[in-house]
Amino acid sequence: MSSSQPPAVREVSLGTRPRSEREFIPPGDPQYAEIAMLDAFTFKRYLDRTFWYPRREVLRFEVRAMPSPTGSIYEVVALVEPGEGEAWFSEAAVPARWDYVAISETSHGLSKMQTAKLKAEGKLPADYEPFGDEGPVLDHSNLENPEEGDLRRWDVVNRVREASRQRRATGQAAAGVLSPGGNSQ
Repeated sequence: MSSSQPPAVREVSLGTRPRSEREFIPPGDPQYAEIAMLDAFTFKRYLDRTFWYPRREVLRFEVRAMPSPTGSIYEVVALVEPGEGEAWFSEAAVPARWDYVAISETSHGLSKMQTAKLKAEGKLPADYEPFGDEGPVLDHSNLENPEEGDLRRWDVVNRVREASRQRRATGQAAAGVLSPGGNSQ
C-alpha cells in the first residue's frame, strides 16, 4: 500500500544578495547582522518582483538565519513546488545585480541604521525623525522602470506557457492521440 504524499518542495539557496553584488561587510563585524538582514529582505522583495509575486503555494522566498560562531548568517531560499512552481521559477532569471528599486530600499535602510546610531551617540536629538520616514523600510517599487517590470512578467508568462505546452505534448504522446482518419499522428 503506497501513501499519497505530495511531492517534496525543492529548496534553492540564493544567498543574501544578487550573486554579482559583493558583500561589503563580513560576518563577525558588529554591524553584520543588521546589514545582512537588510540585504536579505531587500533581495527577497526583489525576487518577488522578479518572479511577478507568485502564489505562495507555488513559489515563495524565505529569509533564513543560520547560527554560526560569528552570529547568524542570513540567506534567501526559494521554495519551489513541483509542477507549476518549476515553471514559474528559473535559476537563470535570478537577478545578478541590484535594480534601482533595491538600491533605493537598501540605501533607505542603511540611512535608518545611521540615524539610530547617531541618536544613540547623542549626535542627533532623540525626537529627530527624517521627513517621510515611516515604517522599517519604505516600499520603493513605484520607482521601478515599468518596461523592466513588464519584461520580467513576460519572462514568467512565457516560462509558464512553455511548461504547459510541454505537458500537453507529453500527455498527447503518451495517450497515442489519433487523427480523425484513425491514424497515429
